[in-house]
Order: sequence, then C-alpha cells, then structure tokens
Amino acid sequence: MSKGAVRDLLTLSSLIHDEALFGDLKRSYPDETCYFWGIQERKGDNLATWNSMAAGDLVLGYHERSIVSASYVLVKTNNPTLAKELWGRDSEEPFGLICFTDKPHVGDVPIVPQMSRYIDPEYHGFVMLPPEKVGNMVGDYGSIETFVQLCLGYDFPFSLRHT
Repeated sequence: MSKGAVRDLLTLSSLIHDEALFGDLKRSYPDETCYFWGIQERKGDNLATWNSMAAGDLVLGYHERSIVSASYVLVKTNNPTLAKELWGRDSEEPFGLICFTDKPHVGDVPIVPQMSRYIDPEYHGFVMLPPEKVGNMVGDYGSIETFVQLCLGYDFPFSLRHT
C-alpha cells in the first residue's frame, strides 16, 4: 500500500527539519510544486526495494491491470516523522519511505498482451521490474525514457492498443 500527494514547497518547508533534504527539494522543484509518495517499511521487502532505488529511476503506478502513472525519482528519504505530518496517523505504521518524483504522467493504460516483454499483467505490492523487462525496454526502444514517452505517455501505437 502506498500514498501519494502533491504539496507546494512553502507548505513542506514547515514540516521538513533536515536542511540537506530541503535543499535537495529546492533544487529539484524550481516551480515549487512537489510530487511524492510514501510506502510502509514493514510490508514485505519494501525497505530493500526502496534502498535499491536511485535518482532517475522510473516509478510506475499500477491499479487493476493498468499503469496509472509514470514518474522519475528525484529525491528520497526514510522519514516516518515527516510521513505522519503529511498523511496523519491513519495506520499503525507511517508511510515513511518517501520518494519525491517529477510530475507524474497520469492516465489509465491497460496492460495488453503485446506489452508482456516489458511489463507483467499483474503486480502486488512495491516491486522492481525484473532486469530482463528493463533490458527489453532499452533494447527495443533505445531508452526507458522513450518507452515511457511512446508507451506510457498515453499515446500508444495502434498495434499495442488492440489485441
């Protein structure tokens, strides 16, 4: 389970007490609109997956056999205190593994059989794409960015839209 949000940097400034983190956010968001999501540390392998993420990594949002968002990691922080400020205390464990991203591409892109080289039809929890799927994206499209632009920019080639 994850939670996402959008806040302006001025609002976040009163919640973030780490000067280095705030400086990273100022540099990452010149328009001062911050996009972020958090996950709970204790669910499955979330911490290990989150630790392996780095700036520039692609983050896909998945819901009911569709990709609903695509964005890139800018900054991340393990900060349960900030999570409680952002999302309140609506669960026992805060969504403290926080990832700040660029503005997400948002839509509803069904995962069709032709996409099986790149994305599995179902995902559960917080997982990384297998290396072979990423390799297929890069091999077939030249880069992950091109894959996102063409296939997840919600402008699919006709041949991928219909089975």
